[in-house]
Amino acid sequence: MIAPAFKRLAKEYKGRAVFLKVDVNRNYEAASACSIRGMPTFQFYLHKKKISEFSGADERTLRRYTESAVDRSEEVGTYVGLEVTAAALRAFYEEHDQSKLPEVDALAAKYASKTAVLMRVSSQKYGSSPRTSPRLSEGETKKARAGAGGAPAGLGGDLSALPPAELRAEVARLQDELRRRGAPAGDGADDDDEEVPFLPAENATAEGVHRLVIVGGGPAGLSAATYAARAGLRPLVLAPAFGGQLLGKGVDVENYPGVVGEHATGRGLVELMRRQALSFDARLVDAAVLDMDLASRPFAVWVNGTREPIRAHAVILACGAESRWLQVPGEEAFRGRGVSACATCDGFLFRGKDVAVVGGGDTAMEDALHLARSSRRVTVVHRRGRLTASRFLAERVLNHSSISVQWNQTVESFHGAGDLSHVMLKSSVGGQKDRLDVSAVFVAIGHDPQTGFLRGKIEMDSAGYVTLKGGTATSVPGVFAAGDIADHTYRQAITASGTGAMAALDAERYLNAI
Repeated sequence: MIAPAFKRLAKEYKGRAVFLKVDVNRNYEAASACSIRGMPTFQFYLHKKKISEFSGADERTLRRYTESAVDRSEEVGTYVGLEVTAAALRAFYEEHDQSKLPEVDALAAKYASKTAVLMRVSSQKYGSSPRTSPRLSEGETKKARAGAGGAPAGLGGDLSALPPAELRAEVARLQDELRRRGAPAGDGADDDDEEVPFLPAENATAEGVHRLVIVGGGPAGLSAATYAARAGLRPLVLAPAFGGQLLGKGVDVENYPGVVGEHATGRGLVELMRRQALSFDARLVDAAVLDMDLASRPFAVWVNGTREPIRAHAVILACGAESRWLQVPGEEAFRGRGVSACATCDGFLFRGKDVAVVGGGDTAMEDALHLARSSRRVTVVHRRGRLTASRFLAERVLNHSSISVQWNQTVESFHGAGDLSHVMLKSSVGGQKDRLDVSAVFVAIGHDPQTGFLRGKIEMDSAGYVTLKGGTATSVPGVFAAGDIADHTYRQAITASGTGAMAALDAERYLNAI
């Protein structure tokens, strides 16, 4: 969810701090070793020791901790772009420890790309450190070697004639040069991380009246953006960059036609849709909508970070729906520490442990079956005496050896010291209370449409879903709705995409008519 902010900080502090990402779905051993209990979690290290940690998608906290870590590192020296040459190390040991002189070449190669470590170790042992000099670029290294009568080395040079110690040092220098030039490292795992450009909200407010504004950046909103952009409407998509259930939760998407392999994830699907919409001249704005005026023409849309509204002749609402919570004591306190609404996101953190799923519908059954693959025991807590899920899923759960069901029970409260350790259940029949020892609870009791800012402005049903008047039209002419904001039945990425396309077509017809 906070990946864009993380990437911005990495660029801002390039050369001053190292930013690493660990995919804890694939590397759960590292997650376990580092005691990760929720995502995202940020850990900060100095001299191989952890100095701070926090969990949650909080950009301000991330920046504050990063600044603190960088300040502490620079107090002792980071030596970015500096190296200790073999000649400088030889001069240092001639003065402080002549027994090391036979090892100079090997030590220079060993610490060729670890200047800070060499300086710290030397200072601790001798009370002084060797002299540093700017690290030579590849071209400068060639010239220096050629001028000294040695074999030219570098990215295009012949390294075979170099002594082993000098060869290792040269390889280390070349690796550093590649990193300095921005060449991909390792297996290129981050090659798909190229940022999608977002238009500043201030620019959008200054552009005058837009033909079409789309509120929401999930499958519905992005499908609408692609169709509208191909029609020449230059739509403006308003949504936080981390946006939506698919991107925010990082779920796998195995049932979206034509999307397989590396793109068969929530993030992969959204990134593909973003790039497709942008290729047809849609614009994305990384901002959340706070309020709308649908009574005046053109419509006015206020987003966070701006004073002036964004104005548009037509609007497509594709805000989606978010997971519903139990709203009982302890739930909010243990979010990220054992309480979650996404089993596919956080289930792997509780391998081999006892967990619970709250709910009786299809989502709850899917979560229980997913968790049963890795958890020791899964308990489904349902407030009724029978499951409301489809027969196929219900039978799979009821026949699974690792899944049990607590019938007619509700979660009354969450408890634990630090992390979740147990929940208190209350019978919906007799009122008796029981303790259930679990390391995690996954809440799957439905979704709430994100329509709070629309109350009183547009017709909605009792559950808060936008009411449609035919196709995707709403009670306000020129305003259309797509995806989960108007769908409490299917709530699938593919159905959301379909209604997004429909809304764009409806909006185009409306704009042509006026």
